[in-house]
Amino acid sequence: MASLTQNQGGFAGNIFDEISQVNRGIDTIDQNLNQLKMLQQRSLDEADSSGSSNTSRQLNDLSADTMAQYRTLTDQVRQIKSNREAQQPKYRAQVGNVDRRLKQAIQAYQQVESQYRKRTQDQMARQYRIVRPDASEDEVRAAVEDQTGGQVFQQALMQSNRRGQAQAVLSAVQDRHAQLQKIEQQLMELAQLFQDLDTLVIQQDVAVMNIEQKAEETVENLDKGNEEVGTAIKSARGARKKKWICFGIVVTIIVIIAIAVAIYVVTNQKKSAPAKRWLVDDVVFARAAESGLVASRSFAKSVLEEHKRSIENLDIGAIAKRIPRAFGDK
Repeated sequence: MASLTQNQGGFAGNIFDEISQVNRGIDTIDQNLNQLKMLQQRSLDEADSSGSSNTSRQLNDLSADTMAQYRTLTDQVRQIKSNREAQQPKYRAQVGNVDRRLKQAIQAYQQVESQYRKRTQDQMARQYRIVRPDASEDEVRAAVEDQTGGQVFQQALMQSNRRGQAQAVLSAVQDRHAQLQKIEQQLMELAQLFQDLDTLVIQQDVAVMNIEQKAEETVENLDKGNEEVGTAIKSARGARKKKWICFGIVVTIIVIIAIAVAIYVVTNQKKSAPAKRWLVDDVVFARAAESGLVASRSFAKSVLEEHKRSIENLDIGAIAKRIPRAFGDK
């Protein structure tokens, strides 16, 4: 008989090592169950079924050790399954296998205990019929299912004419009754351990669903953020494009205005040149007339030719001043 070392503080090694440790513990339990079945059968066959018998002590010790192993293995599997690393694909199959194997081991012990309980109840029914051969099936069932520690048997003992044999039967029945109570307690604890494993799975499923939901929300938020960034980029590009368009329009308008002004200035200069010449001629002849030199018209024309260079600047005053001097020299 091997005993599994308990480790309530968790594991520090690799997950595969932890799973291997649990599998070794389940192997030990399988061996214990085979020994339990042999000891249970030996206990039923022995006349002495009291707790002081060697078989009863071995049976009780092995049963207590096996239950302790179940508790330890259940805690270990729960710790493995609660480890985030164990949720990775490379560990998921192994974790699922060890979880199912432990559940099967729990169910196997439940079956062993249920069968032992059934055989014990059958033996108690036979013993009751020894005390009261005329008992009905209901009376036998009531005696077997009695939860008061054998009071039904005690009443049957008082009514039986087999006092000596009935006293021995009563002692054996009381021992069997204590065994049945212990079996019931163990079956309830095994059912709770099995439920703890299932409850852990349900809780983890909820946690996984919450994580997946948060991940989906994060992805959605990222998508929305990318869309908003894309929209902002498009808006910025559109704004820059509009700025360049406005700048081009302004430059075009300025160029058009500059061209129009230049054309206007050139056109006005061309139109004003003949007028300037006629104006100069009038001024020259006027001054010549005032000086009494109008008869020398050819001379006046020569003066005009001399001063044509001043026409563009419209320096009429300078030309007028020079006319009397020119005519005086003559």
